[in-house]
Amino acid sequence: MSVERVTVNKKGQLTIPSRFRKTLDIKEGTKLLVTQEESTIILRRLPEIDDLLGIHAGKVFQIELQTELDQMRRQDRY
Repeated sequence: MSVERVTVNKKGQLTIPSRFRKTLDIKEGTKLLVTQEESTIILRRLPEIDDLLGIHAGKVFQIELQTELDQMRRQDRY
């Protein structure tokens, strides 16, 4: 288990040490799931749609989803 001490600032923010960010591929915009178990806070990296479906499948899914949303928006206008 890797352990490192961090400090929370006045806004309640902390910096995740770079070795953890690199290992878990956490970069700006990465979504994390925060859970509490008794007195412990656990951060888990949420997979992105491309991670779950594969890069090409994710892009196809996004295009299909956008097309469906556009159609729904057009229907709401009338």
